[in-house]
Amino acid sequence: MKILSYDIESTTGSHSDASMCTFGYCIADEKFNILEQRDIVMRPYTRRYEPRIKLHYDKSFIKAQQPFPFWYEEIKGLFASCDLIIGFSVSNDVDFLNNACQVYKLDKIVYDFVDVQLLHKTVYKKQNMCGLEGVANEFGIEYLAHRSDEDARVTLLVLKRMASDLGLSVDELLRRFHITPGVNSQTETFPCTNGTYTKKEINYLINLFIEKNRRHSRRYKGGLSYKSFAFSDEIRYGDIDLYRKMIKRIYDLNGRVGQIENSNHFVSTQGEFTDKEKKSLTLRNEGRKRITPITLEKMLSMLGELPNIDFSSDVELVKQHRREVRKKREQARLERKAQFEKQREKKQG
Repeated sequence: MKILSYDIESTTGSHSDASMCTFGYCIADEKFNILEQRDIVMRPYTRRYEPRIKLHYDKSFIKAQQPFPFWYEEIKGLFASCDLIIGFSVSNDVDFLNNACQVYKLDKIVYDFVDVQLLHKTVYKKQNMCGLEGVANEFGIEYLAHRSDEDARVTLLVLKRMASDLGLSVDELLRRFHITPGVNSQTETFPCTNGTYTKKEINYLINLFIEKNRRHSRRYKGGLSYKSFAFSDEIRYGDIDLYRKMIKRIYDLNGRVGQIENSNHFVSTQGEFTDKEKKSLTLRNEGRKRITPITLEKMLSMLGELPNIDFSSDVELVKQHRREVRKKREQARLERKAQFEKQREKKQG
């Protein structure tokens, strides 16, 4: 795996005037060995220089360089050649690059990206976002601030430190903290997001997994045959990986997973229930078929050794799901707008 860390400096700080003047990058392998580091200096489209902006290079030197179109194909090739794109507060850099492409009438560079600033906040449970200089001081990293390639190098070292602190690979780190990469496509840009998945997203992953693993017919009797299990919300949403491993094992043993209404066993952590679960259990037990509460500990003893399953595809699945949700929302919005316009024309006519 090749990692591209990049950073952009601007003469004005604006995302709308093609003021990008440096594109710095650092390429590393999966073990964070730096393969290449470079700072590309270019003449900005705008002539304005904001005094408060700190630049590493002299204005006269910047003005003497080639403009962005001269470097476009080379920069585009860097993104295409790497497997993971990272940056620190990277949404700003995404906007700078997109703006330059727009001003010079060039195609947007398409890529997915991870925001290391957001990851740092998530991993160390910071209340607010931290600046790169502050994080560098925290980790004892020395560098030349406001030089793009150096900012890119430090961003890479920050990611390395987080992975090292937790003893995880980069992929494992992103998955552990539910980091969904941002998307920069030709038509739209979605930010990198973090944190626990929403309940709807967890349900989406669970339902996909159940659909993939359920048995549509009983091939034999025995094991957990004729047993069906419902799980408490605490288990379902508390540890989705453990929950899915139990689901797989249950189906392997010829059991089934369902809701309280159609199950004969209800699994909770310590035999405790929420008010909603108590109500569902009461209604279930008022019928002809009763449900038996069991603890998670007993459930695990019934299942034996759980399968070892790789859930690394979760990030991509959630990313695709979010795209679909946004697309449906946008489609619904356009339909409402069209309906409103139609009604207004009818009134005016």
